[in-house]
Amino acid sequence: MEPVSDQNVVRYGFGRFELQPDERRLLASGAPVAVKPRAFDLLVALVERHGRLVTKEKLLAQVWPGVIVEESAVHAQISALRKVLGADAIATVSGVGYRFALEVVESQVESGFDSPTPTRNNLVRQLTSFIGREQQLAELKELLNRTRLLTLSGAGGCGKSRLALELGVQVADAYADGVWLVELAALADAELVPQAVAYVLGLKERAGETFTDTLLGHLASKHLLLVLDNAEHLLAACAELVRTLAQRCARLTVLVTSREHLGLLGELTYRVPSLSVPDPEQEQVAETLLAHESARLFIDRARLQQPYFVVTAQSAPAIASICAHLDGIPLAIELAAARVRALSVEEVNQRLEERFRLLTDRSRTALPRHRTLRALIDWSYDLLSDGEQAMLLRVAVFAGGWTLASAEHVCAGDGIDAVDIVERLTSLVDKSLVLTEERAGLTRYRMLETVRQYAAERLRVNGEEARWRTRHLAWSVALAEEFWQGVEGPEQDALFARIAGALDNLRAAVAWAIESDPVQGIRLAFHVWSFMDLRGHVSEGRKWLTRLLEVCPADASTLDRARALRAAAQLAISQGDYLAADSQLQESIALYREINDPRDMVRALLSQARLKVELAQYPEAEVLAREAIDRAPDAVGMLNVNNSRFYLALALHGQGRWAAARELFHQSLEEDRRMGRRRSLVAFLSEVGRAECDEGRPDLARGHFAECMAIAMEIGSPPGIIESLEGIAGVAAATGAPIRAARLWGAADALRQEDGCPRSIRESMIFDRQVSRVHDTLTPDQFDQAWNQGRAMTLDDAVQLALTEQMHSDT
Repeated sequence: MEPVSDQNVVRYGFGRFELQPDERRLLASGAPVAVKPRAFDLLVALVERHGRLVTKEKLLAQVWPGVIVEESAVHAQISALRKVLGADAIATVSGVGYRFALEVVESQVESGFDSPTPTRNNLVRQLTSFIGREQQLAELKELLNRTRLLTLSGAGGCGKSRLALELGVQVADAYADGVWLVELAALADAELVPQAVAYVLGLKERAGETFTDTLLGHLASKHLLLVLDNAEHLLAACAELVRTLAQRCARLTVLVTSREHLGLLGELTYRVPSLSVPDPEQEQVAETLLAHESARLFIDRARLQQPYFVVTAQSAPAIASICAHLDGIPLAIELAAARVRALSVEEVNQRLEERFRLLTDRSRTALPRHRTLRALIDWSYDLLSDGEQAMLLRVAVFAGGWTLASAEHVCAGDGIDAVDIVERLTSLVDKSLVLTEERAGLTRYRMLETVRQYAAERLRVNGEEARWRTRHLAWSVALAEEFWQGVEGPEQDALFARIAGALDNLRAAVAWAIESDPVQGIRLAFHVWSFMDLRGHVSEGRKWLTRLLEVCPADASTLDRARALRAAAQLAISQGDYLAADSQLQESIALYREINDPRDMVRALLSQARLKVELAQYPEAEVLAREAIDRAPDAVGMLNVNNSRFYLALALHGQGRWAAARELFHQSLEEDRRMGRRRSLVAFLSEVGRAECDEGRPDLARGHFAECMAIAMEIGSPPGIIESLEGIAGVAAATGAPIRAARLWGAADALRQEDGCPRSIRESMIFDRQVSRVHDTLTPDQFDQAWNQGRAMTLDDAVQLALTEQMHSDT
């Protein structure tokens, strides 16, 4: 690489990414990407030597200068980068090092100019240009300086969401803790509003507190702009949450988009006007049209349909007429412009005038903007073929979007063959009634909420809602069953990602099942309970199962009820609600015995063994685990033998029978490695390390905890990371490093609070025993100081401290 002058800096482009080492910034399609400091340094080291092998030793020396760390630290950061850049971006040269495999283009830019660090946010870069609204943006920026609660109100389609997003982008640098957008359109359950906000902010459920309490704790000191988008169908819940947050979070500002205001004291309501429109009664030419926002929007969107679209003396009056008839409503104008692909501007104008007269005659009491928007969607709908109309109504049953495969499962039949689905969807995309976005190489479809509500209403009026929502429920159940059947295998990461992407649809399916088919709802909720457990949706999963069990008919399948009770018990154990879990498991096992179901009986016994282990009732756990092992080979095969063996090992170790427990532990580890079950391997590794530490084998324990940490970081398992930190802290306590131990415990404690991961009774006993040993060594002030230092650490710093080899008796 050529040397660079003092006036220039080098930046690197690869694919849609740009790496700016001088700004310590990675951009994707122009938007900043969150990358941890060590991962960023590692990326710079690789990109600077792109196409060449970089040894592990060289990476360690450049990224961790003067610090001794294990190779697993490099592996963890490489995994994090691959998640951002793609699996093929960084090639591994086995046993030697790594090579940056993407094609890199270097560029030089002038230095000496201050470039502001982008504010952390989750605002998505829009694919279409933002037209006009200069006056509104200026007014709103001034209003945000005067109020902490600003609501953008207006009719559907007037551009509230797009205006709020653009405002958020432009004021982002004014908020030290960022601008965060919470999209509420797909959320049907008002009780989930605090949870939706929490997950956007990266907060997990915490034991013993509500999501509102979690938000209060997180936002109390934050200088942050929170945007609640499409709040009208959740008005009361949003109002309650905003009131609570505003009263106790002094530096929080809330921006709401809704068709009506929240009705709170101190709320400033800004009615979003339509775009400025030309006067159709005056002579219009291209130059005069461009003075009006609505005409500029129409022309811009028309050019997306016809790249060489130009305004002529003949079409200018028609454009002015269209914009005036549509009252400058952005959604209406965009839908009209989409028709330029198949119609002339004059034809679009003629059809609009016919339809609007008819609709106004039928509904004189409706607000004008509502009339015009409804008229436009009616008109757009009537221009569709029968197959396109049917497709539009059927996909309205999806919440939060869908894929081609899901549409083929749900919407095919009754005049639409599965092979025709892609053609129908493409046609609806062309007409701007369906939108697309690409995620990890997969196209997802969605509708603007106004259009989805319109289609859902037509579906209901046509008497077809039950049929297609039932099909959607059946698809959701099949998706859940596929997850359950494969989640213990090597494809579990992909399956978890698929369920995460379909969560809004599963919520909609459960809501429909509660009304129409609780048995199907139970099957759905049961098959995804482990997802709800591991991804922090424990309360919601328990709520699903509780409500479905309440409305399930008395003559429903005994097996389904037994499974629902066991799933509910598993979630109750995760929340530390052992009394409820015990009651549900007792009833579940009684039902399994009644129907003589050997496969699920083994799973119920395992659940009960887990409960007894967490309660530190080891003899009872041993009996249950042995019974499960005896039943497992004939009933469910070696997978549950391995799980049973693991719980038996925990029970034996709890009773002081280490030799027998150690053999079972290692058998479980080897079997999980062979099967590629990384999520359960994380749990097994942490338990083995904990047991080895108890038995005076700290070196073995440290190795297992380090492996656990590497896998947990790679798959995104907060419980695994926390248990690894605490495990290595226990090793430090046992090897003469009490300050190091206290720091790691403090870091783990902060993560436990953030992610809502309570310790079980058994884990608390182990923890208390290890902490007591450190308390005997340090003064209270020394312990508290080290603990608080750990609590203040970033995750990266805590992991680095955990994986750095101990060089002295303490650090």
